[in-house]
Amino acid sequence: MRHLDVHNLLQYLYNGQCVQVVGFSNVGKSALLRLLAQPDVWTQELGEAGQEFLAVYVDCNRMLEMSDQGFYELVLRCLQEASPTLAALPELRSAYEMLVTPASEFQVPLGFTRGVTAVLQATQQSVIFLLDEFDEPFTQLDSRVFLNLRALRDRHSAQLTYVTATNQPLTVPPSTPHVAEFCELFAPRTWFLAPLTRLDVERSVRAFMDAYEADFTPADVDFIFQWAGGHPNLVESVCIHLDAALDHARGLRPSEHWELHQNVARQLLNDERIKQECAKLWDGCTPEEQAELIALCRTPQQPTNQHVLANLVRRHLVLRVEGHYLIFCRLLQEFVRRKTVAQPAVPTRLWVNVESGDVLVDNKPVETLTSLEYKLMLLLFYNVDKIVDRYQLVTDVWGEEYLDEVEDARIEKLISRLRQKIEPDPSNPRFLMTIRSRGYRLQLGQVDE
Repeated sequence: MRHLDVHNLLQYLYNGQCVQVVGFSNVGKSALLRLLAQPDVWTQELGEAGQEFLAVYVDCNRMLEMSDQGFYELVLRCLQEASPTLAALPELRSAYEMLVTPASEFQVPLGFTRGVTAVLQATQQSVIFLLDEFDEPFTQLDSRVFLNLRALRDRHSAQLTYVTATNQPLTVPPSTPHVAEFCELFAPRTWFLAPLTRLDVERSVRAFMDAYEADFTPADVDFIFQWAGGHPNLVESVCIHLDAALDHARGLRPSEHWELHQNVARQLLNDERIKQECAKLWDGCTPEEQAELIALCRTPQQPTNQHVLANLVRRHLVLRVEGHYLIFCRLLQEFVRRKTVAQPAVPTRLWVNVESGDVLVDNKPVETLTSLEYKLMLLLFYNVDKIVDRYQLVTDVWGEEYLDEVEDARIEKLISRLRQKIEPDPSNPRFLMTIRSRGYRLQLGQVDE
């Protein structure tokens, strides 16, 4: 997996260029950097030339404390762990001792510089520091750390290279403009890590099937990819729910299998682990990006901020499909939609309790909705007072793969069934309105004073 990412990053590193890997929470940055730390990956990609490089994986979560000394200590510790030859190097061991038990504060950066220099002088290999989980160190460490890293790079040129892994691209803090010299190393080469491709998701699903003796059909894989969108943790969560549902429903007919997917979808939206995963994705966005995601849920054809939208596309949180912008997976899309729902300031005659799934008219629950009816109800509710066109209706209720299969008559039949359950007089609707040649609109019907 990740062959394209590995290939391109190794080409940069082979030419001695620093790279920043940017990707949203748990998209696979750590797994990719660990992959790059394996010598056989280099030889498979570069042949004998791969032996000219020593990639050192540095997990910044292993820092003993968030300080310059904590960072320097971790890097030298990882150098010693990377190679038995380096671990036995007297100059490196001496520098490490100076760093961890300094006679003065000046010996901390001095010990680090001596240790790295000793390694570069003792080996013919080019050393690459793979700095994983770098977000917090970059914002919290003293700026002199980054000046020191830049100075070492300038002194040793292509023999010392850095790869950073962060949720957002490195930007120069206003309070420490001289950190710009460090950021300059990465600005031309930012690798935005995408979610897993459809092919990689299929491989992950097959691995899950082998491990848990699951039996997924091609339609199940479509469902997994639609809802998880190539996010590794979400793929696993959807597989777990789907496998459990299938265990309790053996021998399903194709029509019943589709209904099972709808039931699983409801379970996914209420799974706490999935909510937490989506919350990490949400929290990793800037306020401007969050506002744009909400706007896309309301009107996917009309982005409000093209510059912010372009950033979301680069970060692969948003996809462009046939001229429309879509959040990369259904689970995050539904999470964001719930952010748009708030209790009304004025009482209404119709309301949907998103958490419980109840649909209320005049404060009384309506007849239980089918899965399709409820998905339509939610779509209209999330876009209250806005026109929902055919494209949005089909992709949200049936799925994008059904765009060419769902006819207008089928949509109208579903609309009619929903009206029968929510309208006091279905022949004279007051909530679910048809906007001729444009789509449908839901109005909540505020209670008169």
